[in-house]
Amino acid sequence: MANHITVTTLLDGPRHTILQIYLENDGFSGELANEVLYDINKDVDFDKKVKLTVEELLFHFAGFDATLSFDTGLITKQSIWVLPEGAANHVDFRPFGGFKDRTGLDGTGQLLMNTIGFTNTNARGSILIKLRKD
Repeated sequence: MANHITVTTLLDGPRHTILQIYLENDGFSGELANEVLYDINKDVDFDKKVKLTVEELLFHFAGFDATLSFDTGLITKQSIWVLPEGAANHVDFRPFGGFKDRTGLDGTGQLLMNTIGFTNTNARGSILIKLRKD
């Protein structure tokens, strides 16, 4: 049995994408490591070099924390934000332009998530992510 991870695209326009993500631990599989939440290469023509920018997050986690990052294609990641357990949180990065994918030529165009504490059968959470395509 695997952890239950559902990524639903609520909006996928030429300039923005909004994702709804639901996570629930199965009690056996453990932590999520480099879980791909979004891959720009599956959405955009290969002729165009498009980078992502995280503009907004809305999330609520029970029993675990998570970290979002862009995949650099190397061992290290470009960490973006820590999403802590607790009450519903809304974070708006638009006032300063958002968190841009700055992974360079080796970047894969993937938005990743890693968890801490996602080993409990009660661990579950929801995320809304607004992405801009630059």
